[in-house]
Amino acid sequence: MKHYSFLMLIALVSLSLSACYKEKNPNEDNFEIIGSVPQVSELTPSTTTPTAGSTIELTVKLSYVNTTVKELKFYQRIGTSGAYSFLKTEPFTPNFVPAERVHVVKYPYDVPNEPNKAFSLQVEAVTTDDLVSIRRTMTPTNVTIRP
Repeated sequence: MKHYSFLMLIALVSLSLSACYKEKNPNEDNFEIIGSVPQVSELTPSTTTPTAGSTIELTVKLSYVNTTVKELKFYQRIGTSGAYSFLKTEPFTPNFVPAERVHVVKYPYDVPNEPNKAFSLQVEAVTTDDLVSIRRTMTPTNVTIRP
């Protein structure tokens, strides 16, 4: 009888320890989800040496869960300091890239016709519930316009 009690004790301890196992979320290291607000992780230009008056492509990477993004709002600053002003709103079309675990979308941007000046951009995502993400600043922050 003592032998069976000992085996039962070992089985109960094993079961109680296995119940404490918490599975790791594979997305924890990729982005932080705060409520139902989308997270913009990256805004990059197609070139860091644009010509004045040309059109370049902006790449935006973002993630969201339990909501729908309806649009992206872009803000622009000419120069290396000062406030950003509203530039344009673009509709959002989902494009989930499984390898990166985020949506990757591209938008055209008309480079200001101001040679030898710098510009910077910011973007924010807006959901169908009108929740707005934190603005993400372009990387690199300032890009100088070539003549």
